[in-house]
Amino acid sequence: MTDNEREGADSPDSPERRRLFLVACAGASALVGASLATVAGRVLLSPLTAAESGAGTRLDLGALADFESVRAGHGPREVVVEQPLEDGYSTRKVKARVLVVKDAKAASGLAVLSATCSHLGCGVAWNAERRSFVCPCHGGVYAEDGSVTSGPPPKPLARLTFAAEGGRLSLDPSKAS
Repeated sequence: MTDNEREGADSPDSPERRRLFLVACAGASALVGASLATVAGRVLLSPLTAAESGAGTRLDLGALADFESVRAGHGPREVVVEQPLEDGYSTRKVKARVLVVKDAKAASGLAVLSATCSHLGCGVAWNAERRSFVCPCHGGVYAEDGSVTSGPPPKPLARLTFAAEGGRLSLDPSKAS
């Protein structure tokens, strides 16, 4: 082999070097594409896996017998529950207030409402004298069934999905209707 031929094989314009460069570029592109496809797949499938992992997580509100006075029409009952809250790397327990009220239309005779005002998120409290829930922040007033009777709230109190099974009352905190 002559010196000119040896220089041609090592020169940047040689076919072997171009082929090597193209193979390296194709491999790097495939690696980047696979990485992006993996991330996109995880993002698209995360709601499904989150729903599966949280499935069955119900918060116990107590024995059904404890709510007989509510069924009898003696006013609602406030229940404080601890709800696990996952935020990335940690899980912590957060206290939440819910209101158990009478609902003649429901098979159990009960309904569970959020204790959060739909106006600006303040906590509502039962006023036995007025027989209504009152928001102390801006004067919102709700009837015992959670419907707005006066004030600025745009919507009724959120109704929470619950179950009355096995002598216990529990709710699914992820679903509000």
